[in-house]
Amino acid sequence: MFPHYYYGRRNSISRYPQPVCHFPPPPRQLYYTASVRQFPSVNPATFMSSAKHMQDLMSDARSLLDRMATSKQFSNDLMSAAQQSQTKKAEEMIKATGIKSQPRVTYTPDGLTLVFEAKDDHAQCCSLTLKLRWM
Repeated sequence: MFPHYYYGRRNSISRYPQPVCHFPPPPRQLYYTASVRQFPSVNPATFMSSAKHMQDLMSDARSLLDRMATSKQFSNDLMSAAQQSQTKKAEEMIKATGIKSQPRVTYTPDGLTLVFEAKDDHAQCCSLTLKLRWM
């Protein structure tokens, strides 16, 4: 035929050479035995302590939320102080509700974030974050 044709396979004519691909053989099946991880023995003391601290935090958060939900004057004053960046006034208002743990207060134009943290003897054991929107 013509010189620009390539006879790559038997009984077939192609204009372009057909690449010859050699694939490696499939990998052999490797069987692994599952290793058993050794975990330390369970000691629930720290876990139970965290749960106890969390109960206290939730109690404080509950009483603060009850005050916010039932007192229109308190909510109005707290929102006004927060929007005007009067951090001290907002923290004093929250402390005046009678809660034991003082939350870390941050606010944005959209709402208020309260982070209640319980400090254990050795490290921070737990925290509770409340995000409340007013817009």
